[in-house]
Amino acid sequence: MGIEQTFINKFMRIFEIEKPKSPEQLRLDQLRANSKRASNALKMERNRQKMQRAQKALRSIRPVTSTN
Repeated sequence: MGIEQTFINKFMRIFEIEKPKSPEQLRLDQLRANSKRASNALKMERNRQKMQRAQKALRSIRPVTSTN
């Protein structure tokens, strides 16, 4: 029986070893995840606006000419 117990513990997955999180810890995890998503969305929006400004500047420097 001792050998079987060692074998099971050696190959257990992490979620099988960890205790379930308390409601407070789950809430904190969710708040952290929301904060990270908002931060990433803000960074993406700033990059999008930066690209728009750069493209506008390029268009004003080099106007599009039509070839006929």
